[in-house]
Amino acid sequence: MSEQTRQYQAMAKTASWTMVSRVLGLFRDQLTAAIFGASAIGSAFIFAFQIPNLFRRLLGEGALTAAIVPALADKSVKDGKPAAFGFLNYVLRKVFPWMLGLTMIGIGSSLLWALIWPSDASAAILTAICMPYMPLICVAALFTSAVNLSGRFGLAEIASGVLNLCMIVGLGVFGVNLAATDMGKAVWLCAGALVGGAFQLLIPLWGLRQEGWTPALRTTDEAAWKTLSVAFLPAALGAGVQQVNVLVSRAIAYKVSDAGLMYYYIANRIVELPIGLFSASIAVVIFPALATAFANRDTPALSRNYGRGMRLILAINVAAAFGLAALAEPIVQLLFQYGRFSINNCKATAILLVLFAVAMPFYAMISIVTRALNVAGRTKVTLIAALHALVVNAVGSSIAVGMGWGVEGLAVANAVSTIWQYLVLRHYLKQHAPEFLSESLLKPAIQVFVGSVILAIIAFNGYSFLHNVLTGHIAEKLNLILSMGIAGIAGMVFYAIYLDKLGYPERDLLRNYANKVLRFFGVQLKA
Repeated sequence: MSEQTRQYQAMAKTASWTMVSRVLGLFRDQLTAAIFGASAIGSAFIFAFQIPNLFRRLLGEGALTAAIVPALADKSVKDGKPAAFGFLNYVLRKVFPWMLGLTMIGIGSSLLWALIWPSDASAAILTAICMPYMPLICVAALFTSAVNLSGRFGLAEIASGVLNLCMIVGLGVFGVNLAATDMGKAVWLCAGALVGGAFQLLIPLWGLRQEGWTPALRTTDEAAWKTLSVAFLPAALGAGVQQVNVLVSRAIAYKVSDAGLMYYYIANRIVELPIGLFSASIAVVIFPALATAFANRDTPALSRNYGRGMRLILAINVAAAFGLAALAEPIVQLLFQYGRFSINNCKATAILLVLFAVAMPFYAMISIVTRALNVAGRTKVTLIAALHALVVNAVGSSIAVGMGWGVEGLAVANAVSTIWQYLVLRHYLKQHAPEFLSESLLKPAIQVFVGSVILAIIAFNGYSFLHNVLTGHIAEKLNLILSMGIAGIAGMVFYAIYLDKLGYPERDLLRNYANKVLRFFGVQLKA
């Protein structure tokens, strides 16, 4: 089996489980919006859950993972898988006490926050309840990195689906039936997150056991630990700045209005659906391939895998961005206009969705460029790029607040900072590791952009026509499903045929996905 075929199969597997996870996550968000509406308690939970997530992305999925994957790949190539697993155990014993300490500090700080600022007591108390999620998910992220490097993909996505299911049960079953207040329901939602976090740790741990992992230390490689530590600090600062950037934006949105953060969060979550479904799957598979190629000093494999990952991200995310922008309002209406979340709430959220969609392809490309720089050992420049983004976002957000532009201004500032961060990262990659960039992306980018514009035109005009024709004849929700579904499928079919006829390099992957769908109708495209 070729390298490309193995990667496509791994991406398809990861994307399939991600789809399950994202659908459950979407239902979780729908349930949260329907029960809490655009209320202060709903926004308080979103803010509270963001705090442990910040540490998760900083320590687990961010800096520590970015530093340890190249180290494990190098260890595996030179000394074998058992030595790599032993080094993983050594790292865990080093960092886990610090994670527990940070958790206790976070709980104490949250309770102090509630005492000093009673007006924020709800957000502070919910933050304290959510903090134990942090060490669980950080260790889970490390286990996931190791199991992905072993070639077993999809376990993290299964675990994320279980997390969402636990949160749905926590709020929709226990919260609704056992809590009389919104705050009580939010506490049950936090409890569901903690149970889900435990499963997120246990599932990749099971995968590691299948690969031969044991908790034995086996090695105390101080030289490898020193190398990892040197790479970790700038990566941690860079990831920390980036996550602080997100936290600051959401904190300002929380202060702008009670509903502001809910709108901001929902729009961001919709944009994260295609990013998480496809881009994250691509990055998860490409990262170990880049790390292994770098460890083997295989320069052609570096550029080949980097180019493949970027072309796939361009083909999927640019089209998805144009599609989301074209159908923003009906998408939000279909997904979230339930319970206490009204049509006016949907319209306000749709504006933010359009603004976030503009930056979506750049956010997805950042994931690949950052991993390439991490593999090349250039973690310091990821910090510089993150600082650039923080400054741009802070200045833009200050202007937005000062001018009274509300959460829409914050979304614009966030989009501009994301685009700028990608440009800075791309500059440093070209300067420090040009071997990744030997395959030109200009032609594929132009092809994707033109096709995506036409896709958006077909989707928007098709939806508008069908919705007007069907209005008054069928229920509005069914109208939205049919009109968006038909128009969206028409746009996607055109886009797929367009890329296929132009000979887009990854058209074989597109055909593979299309054939899986067409198999149900007894039709297959030629290979």
